[in-house]
Amino acid sequence: MFIRHRSHGYVIKKENINEADQIFSIYTKDFGKIKVLAKASRRLNSKLRSSIQVFALAEVGFIQGKTVKTLTDAVLIKRFNNIKNSLLKLRLVYNFSRIFNALIKVQEMDDRLWGLLNKFFHDLDSEKGDSGKLEIFFYYYFWNLLDVLGYRPELELCTSCRQKPFPDKFFWISHQGGLICKNCVNKVKTKIDKIDIQTLKVLKIILNNGWQVSRRLKIDSEIRQGLKIISKKYFNHIYEKDE
Repeated sequence: MFIRHRSHGYVIKKENINEADQIFSIYTKDFGKIKVLAKASRRLNSKLRSSIQVFALAEVGFIQGKTVKTLTDAVLIKRFNNIKNSLLKLRLVYNFSRIFNALIKVQEMDDRLWGLLNKFFHDLDSEKGDSGKLEIFFYYYFWNLLDVLGYRPELELCTSCRQKPFPDKFFWISHQGGLICKNCVNKVKTKIDKIDIQTLKVLKIILNNGWQVSRRLKIDSEIRQGLKIISKKYFNHIYEKDE
């Protein structure tokens, strides 16, 4: 006999399979991340077609089979129209959801992850800032996601000698999880990146303050490039490590 389950969840990914089926990746409040098969959901007369949408909050019902979870019904709770009507916000939610989905294992329920994802969608939907504010928004939630997952970077001491780095020169090493001082650089055989003091300050602010404080940050092109490089390399290191 199949067991029926219900939960609220954010739909973070959909995949079309077969002739009319879809697979949805959903982060639920009660079960963590699940993958559910929605049979015939792409057909025009399907009841699921309008009730479950990517990047939306829904109440989902599903049954657990021997190997596959099958979606039985769904109720759309919040569509987040301000996100759906903005190309910038859509791009941001797509990128964040892709990272979230890549790093979160199936059925790892965590109240902190649910709270962060819930806040991400609601904050993004209500955010009225320009593209610069949305860029800070992305990095704020990206680094706070890593923090919740246990990958908070070391931003105060050298990850090798545990001494405070000299204030004039900072280096970053992804596989050690943060800063490395100039005295230890030559002892490391892997790739080292430079990180300027302004980029370091931005990282500290977004990891130690809420969004309403972080949204007041202004970042120039140099900081933007620094954040892009460090964020991408740190994510790649974590993703490869977890594979």
